[in-house]
Amino acid sequence: MSATKEMKASARHMTASDFIGTWKLVDYAFLHEDGKVEKPWGDHVVGYLIYSAEGYMSGNLSPANRRHNLEQTESQKSRRKRDYIAYAGPYTVKGDTVTHHVEVSLFPNWLGTAQLRYHERKGDLLTLRTPPISSGGGTVAVQLIWKKVHGKF
Repeated sequence: MSATKEMKASARHMTASDFIGTWKLVDYAFLHEDGKVEKPWGDHVVGYLIYSAEGYMSGNLSPANRRHNLEQTESQKSRRKRDYIAYAGPYTVKGDTVTHHVEVSLFPNWLGTAQLRYHERKGDLLTLRTPPISSGGGTVAVQLIWKKVHGKF
């Protein structure tokens, strides 16, 4: 997918210390191989990504207008699209990638996996992008843009 190749070509060398801190989600998009950009959660998203100096990360994100209906039936829950992502574990940085080694996850099938992300940082913005994923006859990359949070205290 050209979007992933373009990111890899332009990424500056980052070390693990460049990731340390708290990042606020500003954009969540699917980049299709035909150039189409899809925003499955719309333009308003919320979330935080935290990288610690001890080598651990934690990410939580969702649409800003996520509904919290506790009285859904099991049928409704199974038809619901993915509207919350949460996982955590150690992270490693190598070249143009950061890998999240998942130890805790909302999704059982992510446990024990290595979630690789291409990265690019421009000032206070950190862009993370998945490798191309097969999806409905094509390929897509998921792109997340995070803004560095500066101390509240």
